[in-house]
Amino acid sequence: MRKAVRKSRKSSCALMFLCSYTLFCLCQPAGVRAADLPKTAKLVPPETVLLVNVEDFGQLKTMFEKTSLFKLYKDPAMKAFVEDFNAKWQEKVKESDNELAGIVKDAATLPQGRAAIAVVFDAKTQDAKEPPVVLITEWGDKTGQIKEMVAKIVTKGVEEKGARREMEDYRGVGITSVTGESSGALSYCFIDDCLVISAKLETLKFVIAQAKGASSPTLADDDDYNATLRAVGASGGGRIDIYANIKQIVKTAAAQDEAGKVKQIISNLGLDNVTSFGFSIDVGGGPGGTTSGKALLKIDGAKRGICKLLEVESAAINVPPFVPSSASALSFVNLNMSKAFDELVKILSSFSPQMAMMVNMPLAPPSAQGELPLTLKAGIIDHLGSQIVVAQSMGESAGDTSPAAAQPDSLVALAVSNRSALEKTLLSIHSNLIAPGKPDARRELLGHTIYLVDVGGMLPGMGSAGRSPMQAPLGSAAPQMPKLAFTVTDTHLIFAAEGAVEQAIRTLSSGGGESVASSRWFSRAKSSIPSAVGMAGLQDTAASGEFVWSALRQMNQAGRAAAMTPAAMPLQMMAKPLADLFDFGLLPEFEAVRKYFGLSASYGIARQDGFFFEFKYLNPE
Repeated sequence: MRKAVRKSRKSSCALMFLCSYTLFCLCQPAGVRAADLPKTAKLVPPETVLLVNVEDFGQLKTMFEKTSLFKLYKDPAMKAFVEDFNAKWQEKVKESDNELAGIVKDAATLPQGRAAIAVVFDAKTQDAKEPPVVLITEWGDKTGQIKEMVAKIVTKGVEEKGARREMEDYRGVGITSVTGESSGALSYCFIDDCLVISAKLETLKFVIAQAKGASSPTLADDDDYNATLRAVGASGGGRIDIYANIKQIVKTAAAQDEAGKVKQIISNLGLDNVTSFGFSIDVGGGPGGTTSGKALLKIDGAKRGICKLLEVESAAINVPPFVPSSASALSFVNLNMSKAFDELVKILSSFSPQMAMMVNMPLAPPSAQGELPLTLKAGIIDHLGSQIVVAQSMGESAGDTSPAAAQPDSLVALAVSNRSALEKTLLSIHSNLIAPGKPDARRELLGHTIYLVDVGGMLPGMGSAGRSPMQAPLGSAAPQMPKLAFTVTDTHLIFAAEGAVEQAIRTLSSGGGESVASSRWFSRAKSSIPSAVGMAGLQDTAASGEFVWSALRQMNQAGRAAAMTPAAMPLQMMAKPLADLFDFGLLPEFEAVRKYFGLSASYGIARQDGFFFEFKYLNPE
C-alpha cells in the first residue's frame, strides 16, 4: 500500500498542483455551466476511498462571496497585506519549474460546473507508480482556453523534457497519455466541456464509460455512501461534499496483509464495522452568509472498541460556576469515565493481557494501616463523573503583544462523584510520586487544597534545579514551563495554572460572580445548537482572533524561528518558502477588521448509526 501512495516525481506534482487550482479559483470570476454529465458518484468506481465533490463551482464562488472571510479579504484595510502576498506568489510561481503553475498564474477562469477529486484504492494500487487520483472539472465556455493551455503543457513536456505522448480513442473520446523519462504516465481527456485527468488509465476509461452510459457498479450504488450523504444533508449545488470509504480502505489493507495482522488490529480496536465518513459543508448558505457543516462517522451495528470508549452521553450544557467570565472558548464532553476505562482495558486485553494488567498496577504501595494499594481504577476513575470541561481565556498575558508572552489561559475540569475518596487518592499520589518530600507543594485556600505540579522538574532536562550554565536555555524566547496546579471541589477536579486554580476557588467561595454563561456571545452560540448534546465547542472568535492577530503582527523573521507560542505554531509548521509569502507586519490593527469575526458553535452526538457532528460559523451581528 505504501508503494501505491508514494509521491511520483514531476507528473504527480503536476497533478497535485492542478488540484490546488480549485482553491485558487475561488477568488476568480464565476461563469456558466455547460456540460450535463451524471453525478460524480456515478462516474467513479465502487473502490473509491475518497471523494471531494462540488457539483456547481460557480455557485460555490457566489456563496463564498457572502462570507466574512471573503469580506475580510476584500476590505481596504487588508490591501497592503493582500497585494504583498499576491506579488510574492506571482514571483514564486514565475520561478517554478512546474508548467501547471503557469495556468494558475495567468488564468482568470475557474471550473463552471463540477470540480471533484477522487482517490481509487484497490488490490492493484500497491504496484502503481502514481497516486491513484482522478480529477474531474467542467469548464463551460472556457473549455477552449483550457484545451489550449493543456496542449501547450504537453507539447512543452514532449519537446523540451523528453516526455513520450501516446493517443488513443476510447468510446469516441480521445485520450492523451504523457509519460515522463523518470515518472509514470498521466492521462487526460475532454468529454464535451469536462476535463478528466488520472494517473491510472484504467480509472480514466471507467469514467469515460460511465459518462457514455455504461452500467457498471459505481460508488453511487453503495448503500453506505447513500446513507452517509443523506445523513449530512448533501444536496449538490455549491456545497462541498467529502466522503471517505473506510470499509474499502480496511478491505484493501487486509487483502494485502497475508499474515492477518492488520485485520486483527482493526478487530481489536473495534473498527471492523466502521463503514464510512461523510462531511458536507455549506459555505455562506445560511442566514447572513453563515457557514455550516454536518458530518457522520457511520457504524454498522453496535459500537465496539474505540467507538464504544468514546460513546458520549447527551446532556444539557451546564457551565460550572468557577469558569471565569473572561472565557472566550469552551468545550464540553459528556463521557462516563468508568465505562470508558473499562472499554480501554478490554481493548488492551485483546492485544495483550499483560498490557491490561499494567493499567491496573498499584499507583502506590500498601499503607501502614493495611489498606489495599491504590489503583487507577479504584482510586481515581471510579470517583469521576461524566463531564469534561475545557475553558480558554485570553488573559492578561495575551495583552502583551510580544510573541514570547502570547499564552492563552486554559482550565480543564473533570466532574467528580466522590470528593473525599478522590482527594484521599490524589493526596497520596502527590505526596509519594509528584512532589515527594516537598510539603510546600501543597497549601490550603478557603477549604480547598491546592496541589502544585513542577512540570519542568518532572521532565528530564527541563527543570532548573541542578542545571549547569552550559545547559541553560539560550535566548529570551526559550519556552517557560508553566506553574501548574490542581484542586478538588465538591463537583469537579480542576487543572490549570496556579493563579487560575486560586481564582476558581475564590469564585466558588464567594458564591459565584459574573458567569460566562450569561454573556451575550455564549448565549447566542449555545442557542444555535441542540439543548442536549454529547459534546460541544463554543467560541468567541473575535477574542481568540484578536489574540492571534496581535501576536502575528509583532512576529518578525527572528520571531518565526524562535518563538514557541500557540500563535507561532502555524508558521513553524509551514515550509519556509511558504511562510516567506506572508508579511504579517502589513496586517492592519485588529479593530479595523473586528467586524468580520463572529462566533463558532459545534456539537456531536452518539446515534444508533454512529457519531453525528455539526458546526456553524455565525457571522457578527
